[in-house]
Amino acid sequence: IAATATCFATVDKQLWFGFVHQGRVHKHWGYWAEFQHRTKNEFANNLHTDIFRVGATYFVNNDLRITAGYAAILHFPSLTNQAFVRPEHRPWQQVFYIYTNKKKNIRLTQYLRVEERFLRKIAGESLTDGYIFRQRFRYSAMVVILFNKKEFKQGSVGLVLNNEVFVNAYSSDKVKAFDQNRAFAGLRYKLTNALQLHLGYLNVFSFTPKGNDIVHAIRLAAFHTIDWRKK
Repeated sequence: IAATATCFATVDKQLWFGFVHQGRVHKHWGYWAEFQHRTKNEFANNLHTDIFRVGATYFVNNDLRITAGYAAILHFPSLTNQAFVRPEHRPWQQVFYIYTNKKKNIRLTQYLRVEERFLRKIAGESLTDGYIFRQRFRYSAMVVILFNKKEFKQGSVGLVLNNEVFVNAYSSDKVKAFDQNRAFAGLRYKLTNALQLHLGYLNVFSFTPKGNDIVHAIRLAAFHTIDWRKK
């Protein structure tokens, strides 16, 4: 889809940074905390988006977990006025599943996320009263294949392939059902048993009210997981 629409789309280069922390405090309970920072316009000439996301997690077992939470988002839609910020409130719910093959060198992670988006209404570069409501579904599948280790432990290096599809289920402003697709390819390095880094190329193809957008981004993300329970 992205390839056929390139000549009819707005194209940008961006930088995406993220930190995701998941903690477990009980056999069945844990939490999610996340921060995302993105820049745009030839990688870093303008701010793009800041995301602050938290949630409470119920562990069905070690591989299956359910999370519900809230995200506060700051959008910077203007290229000329960085002081103009469009806020968004976003409750979210998610089912998250991890599968590791018997040899423990390939891991598949999937999640289905539902988001209720409350976007502040704007007129030009001014905020107006009220919110636009959109409900969106996101499905992500990520596979990691290790190069140098037989297990996902400290020092392991692997290939990461990830695709995520976004679909609007309802929108008060009647946007299209297909929202966007994100495809990522990169490397994964297990810095410690609790911390892993992902670095690679991200392609984002999206429909917007103003037309199609294509983003070529460099994404660096850190994922930190800790079990606070006594051994």
